[in-house]
Amino acid sequence: MKWGHMRHNEPEWSYARHYHHTSDLSEEELPSCYSRPDSIDAWRHERMQKTVVPLVKAYPKATWMTIGDGSYGSDAYFLRGIGADVLATNLNEERLKIAMKKGFIDKFKAENAEKISFPDNSFDFVLCKEAYHHFPRPPMAFYEMLRVVRRAVILIEPQETCKKKILGYAKDILKMILRRDKSTVFEPSGNHIFRVNIREIEKMMTSLNYEIVSIKGLNDFYHPRLSKAKLATLPFSITEFGIGLQNILCKLKMLDYGLATIIAFKQVPANELKIELRRNGFRILNLPRNPYIQGKDNIA
Repeated sequence: MKWGHMRHNEPEWSYARHYHHTSDLSEEELPSCYSRPDSIDAWRHERMQKTVVPLVKAYPKATWMTIGDGSYGSDAYFLRGIGADVLATNLNEERLKIAMKKGFIDKFKAENAEKISFPDNSFDFVLCKEAYHHFPRPPMAFYEMLRVVRRAVILIEPQETCKKKILGYAKDILKMILRRDKSTVFEPSGNHIFRVNIREIEKMMTSLNYEIVSIKGLNDFYHPRLSKAKLATLPFSITEFGIGLQNILCKLKMLDYGLATIIAFKQVPANELKIELRRNGFRILNLPRNPYIQGKDNIA
């Protein structure tokens, strides 16, 4: 097979695998935020989603779009619950139709993240939670998300660093044993797990002459046998302990955070928002300014 031919067809194959994987589930398999809101699984996802609350508070009239919101619009459901005006999107719309029918979301649209149909600057914010690493060509999707927003793109994703710490390898092995995963590199749909490298996001933003990226590291602890249990139970205590232990090891610089919320700002945020983000555990990264184009507009 010629390399060019393989490169041309690979994204179609990857999207097809992911499309069928996300459209085969039945209506009864609703996410935990709808079916078991008092479960560990619902709590796990909500603690990730809550990292965007400072943005919603700072811009209460902002418009939002979710990308890859294939879990029945659960990210849009969260945003709607805290007062945001949000459009849910996913590669296919079957689950979103069900969510709309049940009243969980207000509006939805089928969108390919690599080729979003909306014009430039259509939304204030775009949220992509745990979907970026499913995309066959994630950087293309990132540039598209940047194109359609006015204020910022938010990614909540598994992350990797340029050099993994020694306990990171031990963590991967432990996850494979506990979950009986076949691979830490590929997901069940067959796609490669494209973990976010924060340094790469910084470089993409710098090349476009943007000024600020904000990052918050997160850890998670997931086991399928524990996820359906309720809060204030032994399984919940085990989950909290697993997260807490990882947090301690990260602070000791013996382990890297497994997840990150990354806010890629197109507009420089107000100082009040920067203070609030830092209060909520975010780091503010000021990107290097290009001395040759100072005072000129951003490239994209």
